[in-house]
Amino acid sequence: MLNFINPIKVIVLFSFVFALLRLNWRNKNHLYLILILAVCLITECVNSVLSLLDLSNGLAISISIIFHDCFWILLLRRNLSYQLTATAGLGLFLLFAAGQLILMESAFAFRYYSYTIGAFIYIVLFLNENFHQLKKENLSFFFSNTYLLLFAPVLFFIDLSLLFGFENRSLTSTKIFHGIKFYDFVIYFVNVVYYSLINVYIYREKKMKTWAIS
Repeated sequence: MLNFINPIKVIVLFSFVFALLRLNWRNKNHLYLILILAVCLITECVNSVLSLLDLSNGLAISISIIFHDCFWILLLRRNLSYQLTATAGLGLFLLFAAGQLILMESAFAFRYYSYTIGAFIYIVLFLNENFHQLKKENLSFFFSNTYLLLFAPVLFFIDLSLLFGFENRSLTSTKIFHGIKFYDFVIYFVNVVYYSLINVYIYREKKMKTWAIS
């Protein structure tokens, strides 16, 4: 039953509905976030169906990662000082991801390195923008709601890149306490942080708009 209804699926569904109700499609940041959450929700639904049919979800997750990471990089690029660098990073990611999809021997295998490369590009671009804003002494940037949005996937990208990058099943299946696997602990932890930050952004975005009108 946990394959079909679990806390992560519930929070993904809640986040998507919350975004639809409170965000504005005409705002590009909002649009990209809604698309990201749509990809996450579709992925959860497809995984449930594949699990029901006892089929591999490796290819489905690999494709969803391409869209997920691509939309995050596009969202980040829109808010960067150096957009050309972000465009080059996005192009590099898409080339690498397409190569992984085409060249891997097993068509249904999960493409670990596509996720890792996408996450690495996002984090490097994000850190570069942090240093740029610090150099300008633009401290208000770090307290903005936009910064909260851009920061939201950082822990998600770092932790899952480390988890997937090693491809070590003995590590991920290690039980750390009360029979909980290391993999499950990391997955639940990063997802709770990831979606919590996104929902705080959505809540604050609507709140700020209300204050501006009043």
